[in-house]
Amino acid sequence: MPGKASQSSVPSSSAATPPVPPEARRFSRRKRFVFALLAFSIPLVLIGATEFVLRFCGFGGYPPTILELGPTPDGVVCITDKAGPASYFFANRSKQGAINTFTFLKPKPRDAVRIFLAGGSAMKGFPQTMGFAPSAFLEAMLAQVWPDRRVEVINLGTTAVASFPVLGMVTEALDYEPDLVVVYAGNNEFYGAFGVASLHWAGSHPLAMVMNRAVRSTALMQGIDRLIAGPPAGAPDRTLMEVMVGQDYVGPDDPLRATAARNLGEHVSEMISRCASRRVPTIVCSVAANERDLAPLGVERLEGLSVADQKRVGELVAEAERTIVSDPSHAAQLFQSAIKLYPAHTRAHYQLGRALLAKGNAGQARVAFEKAIDLDPMPWRCIGPCNDALRRAALEGKAIFCDTRQMFRDQSPGGCIGWELMDDHVHPTLLGQAVLARSIVQTMTGLAGPLAVSKEAYANLPANEEFLRRLGDNMYDRYAVAHTLRKLMEIPFFKSTNPGAFERFDKLARDYESQMTPDVLAAAQQWQDPKSHPGILRPITAMVGRVMIQRKDFASAESLYAAARKAVPEYSSASLEYDYFLLICRERLRDRLSDSDREIASRAIERGKFMIPRGAADSGMVERYVGRLHQLRSEWEAAIPFLLASRPKVGGTDLVAVDQALIMSYRRTGRMDQAYKLVENGIQNSGQYAGMYRMLKSELDSPVSSPQP
Repeated sequence: MPGKASQSSVPSSSAATPPVPPEARRFSRRKRFVFALLAFSIPLVLIGATEFVLRFCGFGGYPPTILELGPTPDGVVCITDKAGPASYFFANRSKQGAINTFTFLKPKPRDAVRIFLAGGSAMKGFPQTMGFAPSAFLEAMLAQVWPDRRVEVINLGTTAVASFPVLGMVTEALDYEPDLVVVYAGNNEFYGAFGVASLHWAGSHPLAMVMNRAVRSTALMQGIDRLIAGPPAGAPDRTLMEVMVGQDYVGPDDPLRATAARNLGEHVSEMISRCASRRVPTIVCSVAANERDLAPLGVERLEGLSVADQKRVGELVAEAERTIVSDPSHAAQLFQSAIKLYPAHTRAHYQLGRALLAKGNAGQARVAFEKAIDLDPMPWRCIGPCNDALRRAALEGKAIFCDTRQMFRDQSPGGCIGWELMDDHVHPTLLGQAVLARSIVQTMTGLAGPLAVSKEAYANLPANEEFLRRLGDNMYDRYAVAHTLRKLMEIPFFKSTNPGAFERFDKLARDYESQMTPDVLAAAQQWQDPKSHPGILRPITAMVGRVMIQRKDFASAESLYAAARKAVPEYSSASLEYDYFLLICRERLRDRLSDSDREIASRAIERGKFMIPRGAADSGMVERYVGRLHQLRSEWEAAIPFLLASRPKVGGTDLVAVDQALIMSYRRTGRMDQAYKLVENGIQNSGQYAGMYRMLKSELDSPVSSPQP
């Protein structure tokens, strides 16, 4: 039938596509799942394999701030190492904040009180050497109040770090048996590493900083960073202070101001908590700043004012500044008029403070100075909300609060901090370093238990100036500071806002230079040349000390080398060198070394022997001075192998000096043939130094004398 034929000629869909069995459908879903799992897992496996390979190649993780060098009979030698803090400076590795190298033992000696100081460059002691840092003054003061105890003050202060890196360093320090942690931080919350307006910005929230730090610790991220890294940011002649600036204008209502205070408070609170978990008490210090003598470093933009009002404000401020000395009352009225038009005019607040101080209104002046610091569009100083956050963190965490800022004010004219105690915007003068340390000791009078300082002992401490004398205060270190600050004040934003600061330190440096003889001035100028400091910044006192030895002024040289010795790490070739010259001076002055002097030489020799197998002897200077120190102890035979080991690593006049010392040992041990052989080799092969070897040859037949410097 046609109908039937029609139906049969059109195939149904069920006839064209056989139904899929349930088992096949289940298998298909499984395959899709496995495929998706593989698609997701293969990249993870590749990333994991890459991470493993890069870890094997040395990428990943961070170097420690505290490095364990190796064992000695007294314990494991530990040092504070620059590589750890440097890891926080990810945005520009050519300019990194630095930490001084302090040495201590693990485990802690039984009779020791160990205190860690933590913070930025103000706690580090910049621009002073480590021998005049707050740690040096604190150690000296505590040794005075605790004459029967051994005091160790280890300074973790690091240039240009905000509170997040400080938290990391404090956390590391807790593994090394501190009895007390002291925190002095808050100046770098905007422009330090992990600061909220810094080139090294890593997020505006503490959690974001933790995540950033964790991601950057992976080998993969570090490998990519190494691969794509371009030339270092910034010109090589730019200072670290210039390099750190990311956002150079922070307006009066910018939320970064509140963020900086919040971050500081949270990080310090976490430091307190971590210390408390180890039963380590914490002292949190308020932060002092130059209030009176340094104008704001940023320039306001008069946001929201009409052109006419902007012009009027400028005229008021300019007229007031012209009359601030001759008529401070009139100037104060003009500054107040400018502030009425634009309340956030930071320079007007600062100059109002100067005018009020000139009128004798110190209390009102201090309020104006504080306002100027808080509104500074380039906030390099600890703003008021940050100091409030420090006090609150200490109170809430049951830590001890040390009002360092108030002690600075108490010892400043009119209660306003200026040049007497501040070298620049935040760094204390030499006297200021002592005041900072004294504020900590004063706070310790309120402690209980073994860390308590008796009020009587504190009251009997000598004046700060006496501690300056004990630590070796001298004209040359003061000159070095003046020169350093002269260079700092040449930074454009410093010089444009505070031209008088550059003039101040330029004059101070020139005054010191005028007191120097030509040979000392030449040494001072050589100290200014970066090429004179390979590997370590040599203190100016050591370079001038050499001049004094050449003059045979051994008394002056002795005091200079004593200061130089405190300015360098204990485990360094420089420390051996300065110990050697210090002892040479004492021998010349007293005709012999005392038993204590011989002990100094013996300890230096042991340090040198410890350093040699640990990569610290590449320059040959460690071996050289180990040999010379043996000679000072009349251990002529023992000196020879060290001097021989030094020879292939040195050149020029250093090689001549090593050979001269070898000749002395050869003569003392009866090896005249080797002495003559060494001299003849020098005459034949030393080129321009052949004349020196001829002089050594002429001395070979002369009577044996004491070693020459």
